[in-house]
Amino acid sequence: MSSALPPSSAPPGTSTAGPPRAPGTGHGPREIKLVSHSPIFYWWPIWLLGYVMALVTLFENHRMAVLPAEARVQKDERVADDKDKNERYILTIPKGQITRSLDKAVQNSSDPANPDTFRPRMSEKSWMGPLYCCILLLTILITNIPLRGLWSFLVLMLLLIMALGITLVPNGWDNLLGAVGNLHIYINMAGYLFIATTVLILWAVSVFIFDQRTYMIITPGQIRVCEHIGASIRNFDTTGLSFEKQRDDLFRHWILGFFSGDLIVRTSGAEREEIRFPNVLWIGYRLEQVQEILRERTVVSQ
Repeated sequence: MSSALPPSSAPPGTSTAGPPRAPGTGHGPREIKLVSHSPIFYWWPIWLLGYVMALVTLFENHRMAVLPAEARVQKDERVADDKDKNERYILTIPKGQITRSLDKAVQNSSDPANPDTFRPRMSEKSWMGPLYCCILLLTILITNIPLRGLWSFLVLMLLLIMALGITLVPNGWDNLLGAVGNLHIYINMAGYLFIATTVLILWAVSVFIFDQRTYMIITPGQIRVCEHIGASIRNFDTTGLSFEKQRDDLFRHWILGFFSGDLIVRTSGAEREEIRFPNVLWIGYRLEQVQEILRERTVVSQ
């Protein structure tokens, strides 16, 4: 015979639920660290695309030569039946105007041990240089001018429509650049590697070293905040603490930031403060963890 009282027989003011969960017995994290990243975190497309362009240039294996403006070239019809099946051209330049590039090529061609007459590698694709420059400038714009909500969507759609229109037109990029004085943009493989490697080093140092020193650590009882590199760590009680996630920037937070976001933390008490933490990665998931820790504090205090 069971001795448990039915729910209606429980004394007034008592709860039929089990005892509160002791701290540390749950499955959630006991400590959450939120890191505020600098805007250079969003520059990863610069070094990634730079290495992609360098690889395309490497496998394409076209070479660059610098010629004087008066240089002329024509096909040598006298050796049309050459047995080695090579097409021969005659390059004519004014006397005394040979460039260092050509002079170096002449020296390389006379060396049997050197198979490369022209050394610098450059792609003949006219869209690669302009595309890389546009991505670079667009990244700078995105990381310095926040475009939230509808404005971000409209700008993104406008840029996509413009880029798609130029690409679908036959020789669209050639015609566009030719209409502005043949200002074609060509970057050789060394140029892509230099820009990509420099940005990668700055990006890695910032993300993995300097950014890790601007953080907020949240525990069930308090939060510890370091807002600037070298600043003192401040402690706040979690009672009355509120978290606000600002509206997303489609470019910066979704496309470049892996669903990052800007966070505002407001403290309570006699001296209320507003702490801003921009560029927190995976902010939606991290806020769920934070809410679990705050609920754990509430259960324990009850």
